Amino acid sequence: MKSSTRELSKIEFIDFHTHKQIALPKTLSVISIELADLKNLVLKNSDYRFFSVGLHPWRLPANTNNLEKDLETLRQALQTSEVIAIGEVGLDRLLGPDMEIQKLYFTGALKLAKELNKTLIVHCVRCYPELLSMKKQFAPDVNMLVHAYNGKIEILKQLLKQDCYVSFAAAAPRRDDICGYIRQKPDCLQHVCLETDDSDVNIKDIFKHASQVFEMDISELKRIMKTNFISLFQDFNNV
Repeated sequence: MKSSTRELSKIEFIDFHTHKQIALPKTLSVISIELADLKNLVLKNSDYRFFSVGLHPWRLPANTNNLEKDLETLRQALQTSEVIAIGEVGLDRLLGPDMEIQKLYFTGALKLAKELNKTLIVHCVRCYPELLSMKKQFAPDVNMLVHAYNGKIEILKQLLKQDCYVSFAAAAPRRDDICGYIRQKPDCLQHVCLETDDSDVNIKDIFKHASQVFEMDISELKRIMKTNFISLFQDFNNV
């Protein structure tokens, strides 16, 4: 992070993935923007707002005719300092075009993340074996955040074992199995993040509830989230 950027010491809450383009007091937000919508927006990191830009699997075309052009447009978008991650990108077995098309776009995003040393914010539905296999093949050292995770505990364990970050929205901290696992394995919080996604829930409320079900002081949860933010988005190591 450049020295002119506001310090994390002034932040209380971090929303690691949101679609809401609003500024909240003492809250840092990573706002997700679809590449196709970028031309109509002005990205400014005032009020602790930063951005990820991606190619969501739901909005991919039915063919790969514009694959190279889309990836080049994404590359250009990533040159601006306000864009700190690629995302959303990913794989969805229920929605979106043919899986082979999704895989080609995701492979391109992985390679771009590796080349530019950018974090990936990933949407994944029923494709976790493919996700982990492709990451290992094309970008094993790239930081990856699987957003709005609400899947099986066994898959969660696999993601954490592969050093992936997982982000919980409002649903996951209300599940006894996930909360119980985190209480038993508190070290895994080093790869856990919190987000609002596209909900109307306030990130403060998600922090408050998470601190209760994880059985920890909210000040400690805030500290961990700041540490995870710096680790996940490595441009911020100099804050």
